Parts: sequence; structure tokens; C-alpha cells
Amino acid sequence: FITLIATAISFFGVFTTYLNVNYAARRVTREIEISGRVSSETHALFNVMKTNTNIGDSATMSVSAAYFNAAQKKIQLRDTFTVTVHSSYRINIFTPTGGTPVGFDIPLVAKTFTRAEKSR
Repeated sequence: FITLIATAISFFGVFTTYLNVNYAARRVTREIEISGRVSSETHALFNVMKTNTNIGDSATMSVSAAYFNAAQKKIQLRDTFTVTVHSSYRINIFTPTGGTPVGFDIPLVAKTFTRAEKSR
């Protein structure tokens, strides 16, 4: 029974980390919607989100869009773009004496996108 509870507690961290990854992706998406472009402020916001939400230093963000102005990375109003955040959560099974921990990484991916609205 105690082993079952310890396992459940260790997996609880996976779910909270995934929620934080999803929140970071939604927050960056909203910033791009408001500003209309992917800029250094967008990447700075993501770096702040990495430290504040504790999603890990190895987390990465990518934006897929058809840019209206590719040099400035501006996105046309009502165009579709996708923000993808990749991270991972490490679960250590055991640590041998004087050795590195043995465990596995669980990949976490959150995608958020906006859809173009149909014109009437």
C-alpha cells in the first residue's frame, strides 16, 4: 500500500509539470496574438515562464506560422499560427551508491494554435 502511494506521488509531478508546460504555451500564444509578431519579448516571456513555472531549463519553444513580414516575423491578423513547447520530466527509479541515478524521461509536448476566422 505504501509503495502504491509513493508511486502515485511520484507520478503526480508529471501531471503538474504538464499543466505548467501547457500554461506556458497558452501564455506565449496570447502574447503573440496581442503583439502580432514573434519578437525577442516573446522569447524573454518564455524564459520567464520557464523559471516561474518550473518546467525545466531544457524546455524549448517553437512557433510555426506563415509570416506576413518574414524579416520582422509579423503575423497577419486572423492567420493561423502554432506554438509548440517541448519539455521532459525525469523519474528516478533508484540511485546506486556513488553512481548516477537510474530512471527514465517522460516527454511532454503542448501545442496551442489559433484558427483563422472565416470572413463573411
